[in-house]
Amino acid sequence: MRKRDTVTPRKQPSQDRSRATVEAILTATAYILVRHGYARLTTNRVAQRAGVNVASIYQFFPGKEALLAELHRRHIEQGRGAARAVLAAHQGGSLERVLRTMVEAGIAAHAVEPELHRVFSEQMPRIKATRSAASEGFLLEEARELLSAWGCAAPDVERAWWMMQTAAHAVVHQAIVERPDDLRSGALAEELVLMLERYIRGKQTPGPRAGAGPEDT
Repeated sequence: MRKRDTVTPRKQPSQDRSRATVEAILTATAYILVRHGYARLTTNRVAQRAGVNVASIYQFFPGKEALLAELHRRHIEQGRGAARAVLAAHQGGSLERVLRTMVEAGIAAHAVEPELHRVFSEQMPRIKATRSAASEGFLLEEARELLSAWGCAAPDVERAWWMMQTAAHAVVHQAIVERPDDLRSGALAEELVLMLERYIRGKQTPGPRAGAGPEDT
């Protein structure tokens, strides 16, 4: 017997009215998560806050796990949009500058409703929201061009890009919980840029060092 899916929305809204209802439901979910925590999140509370009948929630979502998963999915999509904009604006830019801009954009995005991101960090590993197949190839072609331009000789570009995304995302999310002062001061951004830059440089095609004279090559 197939296990019931508790994190995937039952259906997507197709009309303006239903889209407005879903937005109200998700806004109410975020409000309750930030102010009361995941343990006190219930569909009844969400319905009351959103001003809808609880049946309206179950029309689109099977339960509170699906509400959190949808908020998390949107959070990821927003981060991807920011990353896409950074890559588009910095084509041909230096390795350090592109990494710094991406890291700073990611940290800035997490600075909005940090308590909600804390819930993501603490609860999403348990819920294990599914990822779409399209997400696996996120910005892969753009990443391939950038890594190639930087001389990165990684045999598997998709894996290298996944390593960078996953490491950066995990560091920022965990810092919200454990090292918020480092996040606010900028110290964590400096360390993260250095870590990613060293990872890429370690995979660069061997060649003369930048600025090296003839006697050094």
